[in-house]
This record gives sequence, C-alpha cells and structure tokens, in this order.
Amino acid sequence: MKFKPEIAGTALPPEVLEQDYAQAENMDGLQLGEDCLFFRKLFGATYLPYSQIVRAWLRQEEVKARMCCSTANFDQFYVVTDCTDGRQRRGHVADKASGQACLDHITCKNPNVSIGFIPPAQ
Repeated sequence: MKFKPEIAGTALPPEVLEQDYAQAENMDGLQLGEDCLFFRKLFGATYLPYSQIVRAWLRQEEVKARMCCSTANFDQFYVVTDCTDGRQRRGHVADKASGQACLDHITCKNPNVSIGFIPPAQ
C-alpha cells in the first residue's frame, strides 16, 4: 500500500507505516493506529502523526435526500482536526459513537490535543 504524509516533513519509514496500518482500528474512513491517524483513499492512505494534531472535534452534517415519494434526512459524521500546519483535515466515521471513540483515541495518544470546536472570531 502507498502511504503519503498529510504534512510535508513528517515522513515515516514505510515498514513502520505498514505495521501501524495493519494493526489499526477501522473507523469507516479513518484508521486509528498507534502512531498515526490514517485517512483511507482510493489507492492508498495518507497519514497524520498524532503529534501534529492541535485540536479535534466531531462534526455532524444533515443531508436531506429527495426520494420518489418523500424526503429523508440522513446524518453524516466527520472527525475534523486542526493541524500544526494551520490546515484542517476531516475523515468520515460511521456514527456519533465511532466519532467519540476516535476523539478518545486521539486524546490518549496526544494529551495536548484540545477537544471541541471553537468558532472563528468575527
């Protein structure tokens, strides 16, 4: 499998990434490894070391779908991270409980991470 770092300059050896990814817990679009958070892509995965995460939170998005006879509402959940390079990354999780488990895992691996969304100052 091909691995690409999310943040330039944080490259890890391929054998370390292979081992970490193989034992990682699957959370739909995210993999929770011992050293890195993996974002699955079509032809590989990108990785983000936990030490590069500054803040993390769970985002819930409502999707309204028009069906043949009515409309339906679906909720989608994402774990969003603010990183040391100033960018945000997000990964899809199956439900709210999975998202909370991801946040707990990130906090366990990097106790300095702030959990929760803070709206930007206006």
